[in-house]
Amino acid sequence: MGRLIRRMIQRKWDGNTQRDAIRLDSQTPPQGVEVWEGLPYEEDGHPMHTLNLYRPAGVYGPLPTVVDIHGGGWMYGDRQLNRNYCMYLASRGYAVMGMSYRLVPEVTVAGQVQDVFASLHWLAEHSTEYGFDLSRVLLTGDSAGGHLTGLTACVQLSPDLQKLYQVDPLPFSFSALAIAHGVCDVYRFRLFTPLLDRALTREYLHLMLGRPWRRSPLRRHVSFEDTAPGLPLPPILVIASQPDRYYAQSQRLMRYLDNSPFPHQVIHWSRQQSARATHVFEVGWWDWPESRDTNDRTLAFFGQVCRGDFS
Repeated sequence: MGRLIRRMIQRKWDGNTQRDAIRLDSQTPPQGVEVWEGLPYEEDGHPMHTLNLYRPAGVYGPLPTVVDIHGGGWMYGDRQLNRNYCMYLASRGYAVMGMSYRLVPEVTVAGQVQDVFASLHWLAEHSTEYGFDLSRVLLTGDSAGGHLTGLTACVQLSPDLQKLYQVDPLPFSFSALAIAHGVCDVYRFRLFTPLLDRALTREYLHLMLGRPWRRSPLRRHVSFEDTAPGLPLPPILVIASQPDRYYAQSQRLMRYLDNSPFPHQVIHWSRQQSARATHVFEVGWWDWPESRDTNDRTLAFFGQVCRGDFS
């Protein structure tokens, strides 16, 4: 059963590779943006230890920072997957970073967190050179990247999690988080029939936490609801949409936040508002009106937090 499930997972991400290549080829990137591509944040030659930087062309001086963690089920994608989305954010007056990170099954989720932290330490060292204002940082991610966004923010605030994930804390704080269609509960995906869903979840947990996953030291320290309690998290924006096949994950996250002390807002798209507002639509199709609206509202939330106007 496990081997069959692994083949299903691999076929899914192979199909996404083809579809995303077609999508990116069909799109005209946002204009007026300066891009630095493939900068290494580790000097080991690994192709996934690279990042991209984006700034509005012709604008000088430090700008508020957006750090984007791409999605892809922890198994797919790189710094180019969200390139046009990052360029759009930069075109709105922000300095943006998007990194690649090593993928499952090459590493567990601990290795991915280590890569995200390594890229952020690199940014801390080079922020002045590229004009990134690290007193104003929005950390955002979509789907599995939304999970890594929440986990990264929690690890940054917890010495115990830093020890578990074997990372050093960053010399800056996150001003706000934006979790877009986040798959933040890794213990239950709720996509298929209960039997198949349990099998899929079990195989993913083996891949993400190590086999056998129940004995992994990461168990109970990986989902947002595991790691967030008791931490002084910054304001959180949740982006959710009813046509999203992972909508149950967004619903769980919204319920959790509604019953938590964490300050948060929600951007929510109903089916009546847009039937095409499916999983990570605002990232994949940056030029749709729904996407521009969502991304501009995300930046407005960030600006509100930075001005101290968030309530």
